[in-house]
Amino acid sequence: MGIALSPGQALAQRAVTAFASLSVAEHRVEAGYGVERAWGAILGGGASLRLGTRVELGLRVQGGRLNTSAPGAVDRDVGEVGLEADVRVVPWVTFRVGARRRTYSSVIARQGWTMVDVGPEVRLAFARGTISGVTRVALVPVVSVSGLPRPDVAVTGATGLQFRRRGLTLGTLYSLERYDFPADGAIARVEQLAAVTLRLDVGLGRR
Repeated sequence: MGIALSPGQALAQRAVTAFASLSVAEHRVEAGYGVERAWGAILGGGASLRLGTRVELGLRVQGGRLNTSAPGAVDRDVGEVGLEADVRVVPWVTFRVGARRRTYSSVIARQGWTMVDVGPEVRLAFARGTISGVTRVALVPVVSVSGLPRPDVAVTGATGLQFRRRGLTLGTLYSLERYDFPADGAIARVEQLAAVTLRLDVGLGRR
């Protein structure tokens, strides 16, 4: 990353991109009493700054409301802010590092999540570069959840397509996060967040 961020490259090529996204998400929790499901729409937005040809830094925020019909469960609001750093290793592989702070809030409780994930993104272009297939996988070695122990397993993944045309990129992505927590007696807790996301990126030009 130090080589990629050298002053000559960074000053020569800097590009800013803004984006907006809409996700349909499903949150599942299994804590020994059956699966509790909540779903809803999540709106997001942010911007990224490309430095040179190999490094990109990004900031994103998103939030929405998840509704549930499970007996005894309550609806909850979810909000998240995240930072990302991408380093292109070869033209079709990028190494990604991200840090996120997520909060689930309801009328009876508030739970905070802090996560750091690392992993590769593979991007394969076809149709003369107009369309790209995207696949991401990542481990989440740092997870802190208020009121819960650190999960034994924490992984994320996503796959989708992107269509590029004249400075605009429209993409659709299916993503999945899974967290397996240590068993408390005979009860093991598993949480999963899945989403289908539609995202529009707009290039704001180079500096």
